[in-house]
Amino acid sequence: MTQFQGSGFTIELPDNCTDASAYTFVLPFNQGFAANLTIRFELVPDGYQLEESMQEELRKLSSSLNHFSLISQNAGQRDGNDGVIFVYEWGEGQARMRQKVITLLVSGDKPRKYILTSTDLVAGADQSEAVFNQMLQSFTINDIQFF
Repeated sequence: MTQFQGSGFTIELPDNCTDASAYTFVLPFNQGFAANLTIRFELVPDGYQLEESMQEELRKLSSSLNHFSLISQNAGQRDGNDGVIFVYEWGEGQARMRQKVITLLVSGDKPRKYILTSTDLVAGADQSEAVFNQMLQSFTINDIQFF
């Protein structure tokens, strides 16, 4: 058994248990909406093609979200890990949303990708962007794994 330490709790897990956690951090309400940052990760197969996968994800989003608009996209590396960033908006009027998605591919015994997504109303995005950028810049990958 392995001890897992979460936010305000501890639990004993079987050694063959897979951690599929998703974390959501919420900023204070602004204009009736609480902007948030989610962090999740997924195991990926060896040879996983990050950029191709993210382009497919963008195609799915553009066909499923009303009034989808891609604002920017970039690929590069962060701390030696391949990464893709894209920013997009969807919806209309006061409910128009903006998301920034950063996906980092981490190789190793169990390759995985981390997906960090910031979400806010377009009307509040100028205020939350600086906070999100600070949070995203502080994100680091460590060697602690519970899977």
